[in-house]
Amino acid sequence: MGGHKVEVVSELRAWEGKGNLIEQNKISTQASDEIERLIHTLQGRPAGQKPQAWFSYHLYHKAPDWIGPKVADALNIPYVVAEASLAMKQTQGDWSAGLQQVIHALEQATAIICLNPMDIPALEKHAGLSNKLHRLMPFIDNSKFSPHQKILYRTALAQQTGLDPALPWLISVAMMRDDAKLKSYQLLAATLARLRQPFQLLLIGDGKARYNVEALFSGKLAKCTHFAGELDQAATLNALTAADVFVWPAVNEAIGMAILEAQACGLPVVAGASGAIPELVLEGETGFICAPDNTQKIAKAIDRLLREPELRRQFSHAAMENVTQHHSLRTAADSLDQIFGSLYH
Repeated sequence: MGGHKVEVVSELRAWEGKGNLIEQNKISTQASDEIERLIHTLQGRPAGQKPQAWFSYHLYHKAPDWIGPKVADALNIPYVVAEASLAMKQTQGDWSAGLQQVIHALEQATAIICLNPMDIPALEKHAGLSNKLHRLMPFIDNSKFSPHQKILYRTALAQQTGLDPALPWLISVAMMRDDAKLKSYQLLAATLARLRQPFQLLLIGDGKARYNVEALFSGKLAKCTHFAGELDQAATLNALTAADVFVWPAVNEAIGMAILEAQACGLPVVAGASGAIPELVLEGETGFICAPDNTQKIAKAIDRLLREPELRRQFSHAAMENVTQHHSLRTAADSLDQIFGSLYH
């Protein structure tokens, strides 16, 4: 979309998640063969068909970029990475070799593109990296959303689930895992137990911790809660469009793409202030941001939106505009184009 030609030149998987040094060495050896192949192939191309930059995404100690730095150096082209992170506690850990390779790659990088603000402090502390950092706001393809079909989707979903269309609908979308996700569900249940306004709740997601999650929403909450399970993207977007407010404590959430999708569907958001979420939700304009464990404050914010339908409408319009202006594919394409353009000036 930014006018650049993109080519996937390698499908080697660098990730090794168990801290197995033998497997890590095997991947490194495979990468060496891949490097030779790529340098030979790319250097042999006609001048107009040689790459002008190398781009790698999401390198960290478990998935270092073994290939890009050497190929970019051999071709004398800029080396660019996006969403890189540094976990210096791994210096003596099972992925110490991977960490050292990440450091080497970042030191060679011409530009480091950051989507998650939580990655930035560690990158800034490392010598020589701070002047390479570029921010890119999280983004989605909002052309797939149909926020103006609310009544249609709401009527259909009410028939499927038994949710009362006359009451405001709260919605959350998250996997049910026995980690920070379960902690978020625990805080969500505690928050909703505090609400004074009537509501209906739709939970989308599934996983190994579903039994534990269902137990959290038993008792009084069971009467107003519907578990939809895991839905495909189209059904999820329809459900978001049908709902009224997106709620999620977001414990240790990095970016929170469901929050962007909710806003694109016209939903006000009440969420925990983790990771990039305070940049996604405009406080007092598209929703409210609170500390994830402050159930009293989160409940107060939700109650206000349940009580004031006109405020929900205002936030709804602002939320859609926020995504269009700051988090769309078009915006991301323009930002990336500016970053890549700066490499040659």
